[in-house]
Amino acid sequence: MALYVSAGRRTRRTVIIAAVASLIALVVGWSIGRQQAPAIADRVATVQSQAELEATGLERLGIEYEQVLSGSDDLDSSVIQPLDAVRADLQATMDRAPWLTAARRAVLLDAVSQVRQAAIDGAPLDEFNSATLAAAALLRQELGANSS
Repeated sequence: MALYVSAGRRTRRTVIIAAVASLIALVVGWSIGRQQAPAIADRVATVQSQAELEATGLERLGIEYEQVLSGSDDLDSSVIQPLDAVRADLQATMDRAPWLTAARRAVLLDAVSQVRQAAIDGAPLDEFNSATLAAAALLRQELGANSS
């Protein structure tokens, strides 16, 4: 025996079922998306740790430059190529730092270029070390890295 269900009741059931299904889909989709998207704090921490590595790399170039000045090492492979690598890494790091303005990016890149130019010009060791330390400090300051 079949029971008669009015059209109004069928429509209400369909609407309620669709609304509940939509709500469940929304909650499930939101929770999956929330788990897959990196948190802002994680993104900032990644930029800061990378900036710290780059700043430390700049500071270490003083040892290499000292060996170049003593004649026991080649300027290009010991100082210039690592500086170019630091600059490329810095550009990638700055791309992940949306809070950094174009003007501040230019200041950071100029600081690294000054270190490179000091090496090419054969600057005294003290001058080269001052340039690397200034560039590393600026990098830490602008990108919020913790000095070690």
